[in-house]
Amino acid sequence: MAAGINVTLYKTWAFGIAGAIAGVSGALLAGSLGLLDDGTFRASESIMLFALAVVGGARFWLGAVIAALLFRVLPGLLNTWGVDTDLAFVIFGAGLLHALITAPNGIAGQIHDLVARLRGKGDRP
Repeated sequence: MAAGINVTLYKTWAFGIAGAIAGVSGALLAGSLGLLDDGTFRASESIMLFALAVVGGARFWLGAVIAALLFRVLPGLLNTWGVDTDLAFVIFGAGLLHALITAPNGIAGQIHDLVARLRGKGDRP
């Protein structure tokens, strides 16, 4: 406000645009499935996707790749090993807590830092 920017207006626009994007996504989901009911997209899946975005690293493109791999590979491995796939929620929750406490940039941020350190050591004479 001190810089002459109407913060309330821009927050309202951001909220409206986010709502429009969510509405379009819901319409696309309904169109692709042909039917929407309460089992189509559970709230627990939404929380799991949030946890995976944080664990993978939301600031990096590699974080999205890591999150997608974790989303598909870990439940598949648990299913192959004969373990209930709902255990993935517990694992991702623990990973979220670990990421929030020790690695706020996620796995991709840790990989980025490691590569930067290795490049820094390689540049020294």
